[in-house]
Amino acid sequence: MIKKIASRNKFRYVLIVSMSLMWIVVYLQRVNIGALLVDARFLQELGLVGQTAQQGLLMTVFLLVYSLANIAAVPISNRLGSRKAILLGIFIASGAMLAGGWMGSLAAILMVRVLLGIGNGIHFPNMSILVKRWFPPHERGTANSMYGVGGCVGMIVAFPLFSTINSRLGWEFSFFIPALLALLCTFPLWMRWISDRPQDNPYISKEEINYITASYQNHQTHVPETAPKIAGDKSLLLNPSFILLCIAYTAFLCSWWGILTWMPQYLVQARQFDINGTSNNLALAYLVAAVGILTGGRWVDRAERKSSIAILALVCVAVATLGIALVSSPVLAIVFMVMAVGINEFVYPAVWSMLQMLMPDSLMAAGAGIMSGVSNLMSAVSPFAIGWLIQMSGSYVGGLLFLVTISGLGAVSCVLLYQQGY
Repeated sequence: MIKKIASRNKFRYVLIVSMSLMWIVVYLQRVNIGALLVDARFLQELGLVGQTAQQGLLMTVFLLVYSLANIAAVPISNRLGSRKAILLGIFIASGAMLAGGWMGSLAAILMVRVLLGIGNGIHFPNMSILVKRWFPPHERGTANSMYGVGGCVGMIVAFPLFSTINSRLGWEFSFFIPALLALLCTFPLWMRWISDRPQDNPYISKEEINYITASYQNHQTHVPETAPKIAGDKSLLLNPSFILLCIAYTAFLCSWWGILTWMPQYLVQARQFDINGTSNNLALAYLVAAVGILTGGRWVDRAERKSSIAILALVCVAVATLGIALVSSPVLAIVFMVMAVGINEFVYPAVWSMLQMLMPDSLMAAGAGIMSGVSNLMSAVSPFAIGWLIQMSGSYVGGLLFLVTISGLGAVSCVLLYQQGY
């Protein structure tokens, strides 16, 4: 079957589908916390009942370490190559998850989250590196969305799966099961379906290699003439376009992590949905997100200026999040939540496609690692800040207004990118 796909000059899609499947399982590892925050036994055993700030800390600690690991892992990616770096990341994360099921204290679970952040931080930037090397510029929006949709699918599966696991087997198995699934998903890496470059792959046809590599000959024509150029690692951090991309990606991540962490509890406690109703509503939201990211990827490939997609999306996310906070009807709150989660996904392929336009191949590892790391670092305060605002005000409105403000800031950064020609 693999040879048949390769003969059709479409082997690059084997790579991207394999990456997407791995990313589904990686997301199951990192977001089991969302379901655990509404599991009475877990909260009781770890002393987290009523401690919303400490509950938010479980996600914030992961995000802080994950952010730093994205940056620190740049030399690892350059030295090992993307295939081996992804393998290393999965092994570290799965080992941490296997240990997590045996832990019975907040401090121990926080250490598991630290190791999980390291493993995921090594893994993530390498997917963008592979997209740049394996796909021509006019296909990268779709490619970015195809592996990114793994996170959405993971979220569709996560809450129903972990709710069932927690109720029938116990919260410990919400650590064991994702760890084992991730190890199974390393099969494409061992079989070398995924390689650092098309030229290194034993399955791909020469015609497909020529099709991919031909795009690099005209790489500079895809960078707007008005955009500030990047000469090396030092100038990367001061490049205005790169800084604006980091702000836009931060806005996307603040809404992603904030809604991902707090919506289960918000729907149960503030809107009086039961666990089953909450599970169904969250599954619907992330199903719409999956459609959103795939649709957004296609739109990004067709858009002359990719930032236009991100501008429209971030403005709509701000309006939808405001709706969640202000409407009195629980049903309308669900509608606005679904809109916010789904439309936010249009930002993802736009931002990563713009980064792949901006970065030369020699700086792609640094660019992907630093943008992901810095943006995740800045957005890491989002779950904790929302939890603190909820605890201080006694209402979820303050936390949601925080997300509205951040989305507006992201939209402004994309307007400036549009003016630069992106």
